[in-house]
Amino acid sequence: MVLEKLKSKFEKATRGSSAQNPPGLSTPASRREIFKYRLQVGTNIGGWFMLEKWLAPSLHASNKSSDDSEFAAVSSSVKDIGLDRTRSKWDHHYDSFVNHDDWQWLVKKHVNAIRVPLGFYVLGHDFVKGTPFEKVSGVYEHAWEKYKGIIELARSNNIGILIDLHAVPGGANPDSHSGVSGGGKFFSSSRHVSLAVECIAYIAREVKDYDNVIGIQIVNEASYGANTEKYYSQAIKSVREIDPTQVIVISDAWDRGKYAEFVKEKQGVLVDTHIYKCFSDEDKSKTPTQLVTAAEQEWLDTTMIVGEFSCTLDTSTWNRVSNSDRVKLRAEYGKAQFNCFAQKSAGFFFWTYKFEEGSGGEWDFREMVNSGCLPIYDRTHRTARSNGEQEVRQALQSHTAYWDEHAYGEEMEHSRYHDGFLIGWQDAAQFWAEDESRIGQRAGWKYARVQQHVMQKGNSRYLWEFAQGLDAGAQAFLQSLV
Repeated sequence: MVLEKLKSKFEKATRGSSAQNPPGLSTPASRREIFKYRLQVGTNIGGWFMLEKWLAPSLHASNKSSDDSEFAAVSSSVKDIGLDRTRSKWDHHYDSFVNHDDWQWLVKKHVNAIRVPLGFYVLGHDFVKGTPFEKVSGVYEHAWEKYKGIIELARSNNIGILIDLHAVPGGANPDSHSGVSGGGKFFSSSRHVSLAVECIAYIAREVKDYDNVIGIQIVNEASYGANTEKYYSQAIKSVREIDPTQVIVISDAWDRGKYAEFVKEKQGVLVDTHIYKCFSDEDKSKTPTQLVTAAEQEWLDTTMIVGEFSCTLDTSTWNRVSNSDRVKLRAEYGKAQFNCFAQKSAGFFFWTYKFEEGSGGEWDFREMVNSGCLPIYDRTHRTARSNGEQEVRQALQSHTAYWDEHAYGEEMEHSRYHDGFLIGWQDAAQFWAEDESRIGQRAGWKYARVQQHVMQKGNSRYLWEFAQGLDAGAQAFLQSLV
């Protein structure tokens, strides 16, 4: 029974599949591939190219209404001080919100990825026709070039960037972080969907040559129950025609299980899930200790990224403990999330990096890292105590002995296990050499290596041996570090 389960484990990888242009892996992996496949440990930089009032209040100074969307901010500013001065104000914000000291801090703390939200209007006049932003498009005349400039800055600091189309025409949800208030009309409008597909295609073409673009997120926080499939299919197809190797990230629309199934046969497509425990009545009713335990047990896999999380719990939750216990439990909560996400997902991004004014408390990445609530990986300068030759012999002997006993005389292909172990070891070693990176998008990495193995050694019912060896070799390398 065990043998039959293992035999079928990777049969899908060798049959006719609906996978769309699976990204391959060169040998050794290229720097572009390491950027994309490594475990992404990072933060969002909200309030930079996608404005929210609580993050960047100075750009909302002209807005006296209760509408805290970017459109309200930019349109009120244009009315107040004119388009040219508003453009200068916005440009200054793009240039100054993240400075040299911030980049140095990110590098020092071994942050290897950032998720940078932007609105569709940042792309320029051609992409706002028929939307409220058409009237103020001149404000964003330089915005996209400045965004591309930060991709280059990130690359010079060995930091990957996830381009997050946070605001789509009409709004993916009714919240103001969709660029307009009262939105949520995006998925029901074919005109809006077509415009967003054009935006995504433009981004894909523009960033194709940047090796540190770790993915393009085609929408943020789609409303629960939204009819996403049409847009997702069109946007994925559009990107694939431009860049077959680009990682595409979709929103889970607050239904993680549904979209985990959706991406199963779509290689190079990841699910973005957001994990907050401060909003639902169910979470508000729990103690901090219960939420720490829940964080340790969160269900994820390496076809997913945690695009947003924080150390924030609701006041009703924190009121159940003393202030001194809150400090201790906040650290436990942050560490539980970090350790779970690092083990189970392809990457994770705290919300958010900084605030324009003062501290953001439990929403503030810098504060949470500096206070020890988030145990960001330190550089260890460890090296492997072995070249893997002894480990592969021992692993192969153990694998062979087990299956010779349990295969009941069936001829298996243990050489595939041997090959997989060596490649897994070598890949893990190469990732580690690149700034102590770990393989994060393991499902995609494994799929690509299995496909490569089939091309080199032919198909077989024993591909699972290669895949099992691949996992074992990568794990053995990490265990060999001293």
